[in-house]
Amino acid sequence: SATTAILLGIRSLSAQIPSDCVPGWSGKMLIDCETAQNWSVEHDAPSSGTIKAVDGLIGRAVQLNWDMATGDWVQAKYTFNPIVDLSHQDILGISLRGSPGVGNRVSIMVADVNGVFYGLDNEGINTISRWMINLSFSRKMFYHFFTIGADPQRKEIDWSRIDRFFIVVKRPDATSGGGSGSLAVDQVQVDRAADWPRPDHFETVIGNSGAASQAADYLISQQESSGLLVSWKEESDAKAYLYDQALALIVLSRRGLWYEGKAQNEAAVAADRLADFLISRQKHDGHWARAWDPHTGAQIVDDSWIGDQAWCIIGLKQYALLSGKTAAEDALQQGADWLAGKIQPNDFITASTEGTVDAWWAMMHAGRTDKADLLRQRLLTALWDAELKYWLRGYGEWPDPVIAMDAATWVSEFARSPRVDRADMGLAALGFVRRTLITVDDSGSRCGFDGMGPVSFWCEGTAQYVSAGGEGAQDFLNTLLSLQRPDGSMPGSPDDWSGTGFGWLSSMTGISSTAWLYFALTESPFKLVLPSRVDGNPLRLPDHHLHQNYPNPFNGHTDIRFELSQADQVEIIIFNSRQQNIRTLCSSQFNAGQHQLKWDGNDDHGCAAASGVYFGRMRIGQAFLMQKMTLLR
Repeated sequence: SATTAILLGIRSLSAQIPSDCVPGWSGKMLIDCETAQNWSVEHDAPSSGTIKAVDGLIGRAVQLNWDMATGDWVQAKYTFNPIVDLSHQDILGISLRGSPGVGNRVSIMVADVNGVFYGLDNEGINTISRWMINLSFSRKMFYHFFTIGADPQRKEIDWSRIDRFFIVVKRPDATSGGGSGSLAVDQVQVDRAADWPRPDHFETVIGNSGAASQAADYLISQQESSGLLVSWKEESDAKAYLYDQALALIVLSRRGLWYEGKAQNEAAVAADRLADFLISRQKHDGHWARAWDPHTGAQIVDDSWIGDQAWCIIGLKQYALLSGKTAAEDALQQGADWLAGKIQPNDFITASTEGTVDAWWAMMHAGRTDKADLLRQRLLTALWDAELKYWLRGYGEWPDPVIAMDAATWVSEFARSPRVDRADMGLAALGFVRRTLITVDDSGSRCGFDGMGPVSFWCEGTAQYVSAGGEGAQDFLNTLLSLQRPDGSMPGSPDDWSGTGFGWLSSMTGISSTAWLYFALTESPFKLVLPSRVDGNPLRLPDHHLHQNYPNPFNGHTDIRFELSQADQVEIIIFNSRQQNIRTLCSSQFNAGQHQLKWDGNDDHGCAAASGVYFGRMRIGQAFLMQKMTLLR
């Protein structure tokens, strides 16, 4: 069958490509591109072009070659004979391979027998000189280009009578683009995505505490004297982006320990310094700049992008909870005032789905549930494609149905939250990007996701998918771990591709990619973790108590007592000031009443722990209670 041929053909390109990786979906073959039959070339007067058969992704492909000279466009046209009916198909897949050179606009276009032309544009993808496998475009992405026929007023295409298919390369505007180049085309297929099966549960992964610790240590190592972290280590013109600082603050806060308001470990010290910078540089109206010089703290960019402002509120809230610093709470509430002022009934805070869900999470963290509910409604209706079951990239004057990873992962976590309780939508969206954005890196040996396209492996987006609980999460996490560098950091991608409408991918070492690996290994950045208090008094959750260990200090063993008013799942772990697990005392169900455990001063391997300060942490659900203890040998 055509489907089997696609799967076997692509996997034969590299014996290393994991099974069930690419393509993410296979449907009805529209054009196999094995020969140049039915293909022709059209162009404006100054331009020239040819089409020929070349080695393809599978077997052979057709390649459009052009030289625009002073012209504006060249196109490859395929004529269907007989005409084809696409009225029951809702997604198109096509594999393309460009060549180095000048970036142009690449339009994918179809026409019906009435001369109505529909298409979509992609900027600069003609310069990507690797196979972009199964680029996926929903039919809703195609819009009216023009009409050439008996009725020039006709605007609606007849999808049941399509007679031509085009790949058009054209200048983006009169002063850019052009030049010469080539674009190979292979495996044009269609399918009905509305009928694709979707997963029925979110997947969990087995983390790696050592890898998580290394990732956190790398973040600490990138902090400058200003308190900011360098976003991209190898970037010659270093910058500290607000989004990256917010992610780092969440990681450092979760790794940090505070006792009576004072930092007890390196992560807490780093979190304090970063939070102090963000609090001190908040604008009078409550927002923050978008980028600074990490060395001097000088402002570089201030464009008030909604998404990054929201992330800063999220980061400061988690820091405030875990550190107990009231100044952080004051700052985030001032930021929430600024953000809430932009959320009005029947108005869009931003056209971007990503920005909208960021703002929802920020409002929830700040306790502004009324504003969050306004955004909730928009996310569940206008930004949701109920037929294909995925979230659009955005909705401004008209829908923006581009398939984007952020709009699947972050909104999926929104959907499964108790406030929304639409896990079915989250699962459906993750299942959709599992098929449409999956790809391999340039070597063909690593399977992961891109943010759009797809072009190649995007580490952050793949980690987002793992954190959200997408299908196959453990395999994708294992692949990410294979890319973690000895210093604990993560590249943005194994590969380097930039300057296209699908965004950019860089092998530079990134704060965001490293932070997202940490979240994939531990817990989602969106989860509010209740504070771990350490004050020497009995610590309380509703109806639960944790007492100070006795004796303390100790040199043999010590007793740890706790009380439950009702049965609950309890985990008690002993760890050191670096948040390294030393001993798991329990992880099981306990009945109501008083309980006592002993710690003999040994680690999980039976080896004696060194003298020093340790922490006993009791976890019940998402809440933590903690006591500080001293071991003397």
